[in-house]
Amino acid sequence: MPRHLAGLCLAGLFVWFSIAPQPARAQAAAQTLPASDFAKTGSLSHPAISPDGQYLALSLHNDKAKWGEPDHQLVVLHLPDLKYVSRLDMVSHYQPAQILWVSNTRMVVPLAYTTSALEAPQGTGDIIAVDFDGGHKQTLYSLRHRGSLQAGPHSMDMPRGFPSIAGVPYPRNGHVYIQLGIIPERNAAGDWDSHRSQIYDVDSSSAKPTLMGDIDKGSMSFVVHDGVARLAYGTTDAHSIDVYARADGQAAWKRLPDSVTGKHLSPLRISRDGQTLWSLYSNAGGPDQLVASRLDGSGRQVLASDDFASVGDVLWDVQSGKPYAALFETGRPHLSYLDDSLSAQVLKALNGKFTDHLVLLGGGDEAGKRLLVVAQSDRDPGSLALFDTGTMGLQPLFQIEPWIHAERMAERRPFRFKASDGMELEGYLTVPHGATDKRLPTVLLPHGGPIGVRDGWTYDTDAQFLASRGYAVVQVNYRGSAGRGPAFEMAGYRHFGDRIQRDLLDGLHWAIDQGYADKDRVCVYGGSFGGYSSLMQPILAPGQYKCAIDYAGVSDWSIGFERSDTSHMRVGRTYFAEAIGDEATAKAISPLYQLDKFNVPVLIAHGEDDPRVPYQNATRLRDALNKAGKPYEWLSKPKEGHGFYAQENREELYQKMEAFLGKYLGH
Repeated sequence: MPRHLAGLCLAGLFVWFSIAPQPARAQAAAQTLPASDFAKTGSLSHPAISPDGQYLALSLHNDKAKWGEPDHQLVVLHLPDLKYVSRLDMVSHYQPAQILWVSNTRMVVPLAYTTSALEAPQGTGDIIAVDFDGGHKQTLYSLRHRGSLQAGPHSMDMPRGFPSIAGVPYPRNGHVYIQLGIIPERNAAGDWDSHRSQIYDVDSSSAKPTLMGDIDKGSMSFVVHDGVARLAYGTTDAHSIDVYARADGQAAWKRLPDSVTGKHLSPLRISRDGQTLWSLYSNAGGPDQLVASRLDGSGRQVLASDDFASVGDVLWDVQSGKPYAALFETGRPHLSYLDDSLSAQVLKALNGKFTDHLVLLGGGDEAGKRLLVVAQSDRDPGSLALFDTGTMGLQPLFQIEPWIHAERMAERRPFRFKASDGMELEGYLTVPHGATDKRLPTVLLPHGGPIGVRDGWTYDTDAQFLASRGYAVVQVNYRGSAGRGPAFEMAGYRHFGDRIQRDLLDGLHWAIDQGYADKDRVCVYGGSFGGYSSLMQPILAPGQYKCAIDYAGVSDWSIGFERSDTSHMRVGRTYFAEAIGDEATAKAISPLYQLDKFNVPVLIAHGEDDPRVPYQNATRLRDALNKAGKPYEWLSKPKEGHGFYAQENREELYQKMEAFLGKYLGH
């Protein structure tokens, strides 16, 4: 391996997933794990195998990079020997959002920008193409530099808009489909809304674009078959989806009627013979099903469904292009197999062998010989391996976080319970590793969102950190959370300050009633909406909590109405209006105006450049607590957004949390 690649992120080479204790680590397991282990971010992401199976591309993260230095690289390795082929350094804070092979030797890579811990990396509006050896780098689109290149047919001359990848032709020919949410050149009041959508077939070598589809609806996604954009779908408000179809490239778009789309229809793919459309579908608002239908949505056949949970992901066979399994993520994730294809057989066998993990196939070569195996569990952030269908052999590759040893991590136990109004809910209880005592000091950990976000069974950094300090951790997928269909999400609307908070409290009471949590030693901690909940819980349940930790949380919803990035989009303003109400309602459910009922010490942590939950939420809360003479601790960081991005800042937060919880829970 070249010297400049060594020591970056490949330390986990040839370590396969296993949680069996190892003698050399048994003694170390009794020691407290350093906060830095939990402050680091994963070493690798977006692994992708070339169509001929000769190369593995992935994004590597260098956690030792200093501010301003490249902290992500696009790396290509030869298979199966993993010899280094090339490395492309990203600009600081930039990283691949996706790696897509468009031929045996060429990749297309949309870029993302990461500035915070609580938000997924945001697309930059840049898409590049590069050869496997790092050569022939080509900018296919850049929102910032659009129109700055040579005259003539070039993708940089496409209209100004937000780009994303809609797919690649079959068979692959070096081209890529790029869809744009067109932005008017003159936007009133700084509005970010898109009012038109287009899709282009772009040659990744010459960057020549060919318009494939155009619809006068903003922020639409397209489904392509045989070089024709046949479907367009997107949301015009915060929750509903409109679907448009056409028979060919010259036909007019026609909206599918509500009788066909039901409460929710999200097209996924069209079969290679052009006869079948696969979609996620909910008729009356229940959990999303995987369905097959004609291209106009009629003649539906249910392929996979669950009365409690939505289909969370669909696995596609590389050779046939058909779905072979559906993933349900509630509780302990499980798969529903749709056929007996080779991919399905391999996946069944691997999940049967590694029963402590969820094993998925992350794609493979076009011949179906080499399959990328991805495994994760409640105690393992993730491991990669290569499966050879010719030899039926499994070759270990990398661990995503090689410094995390699964045998030292805590178990996450799914549970279901009835809320106080009778609705069935689910949650996760994380119990400290090796804990034998019940009635443990406990932290309630509400997730963010609140709409369309959920906690899951797989590795959770915050929960594992708290458990490593001896705390039981309770997480609840309250109404409004993702994973159970549109009606369940809508049940959270207009209930941020009451019913959602009651769901969280009901989940905590389940853990107390079961004997896991000590009712006299409970604190609450969360980020974003979880930070809001951490302020609301002591107000609604006086005497239940000893302390609260508000991380980038909302103290006054009316600030977001005026200053947040969400307020710059029509769909965001619609969301605020439908999910919360008017500004008077927003203030009525805001902790800032109920501090007379807030009587626990609070740790406030916030990024000073937070666009999602503006910093004023923290400063106004601090000022009000000062005025009322109520106890708090403070941690703010400049150049940080919605959650702390810099590892040293995340580590400091964890250290401060540890001391704060220890002070008030006596642990």
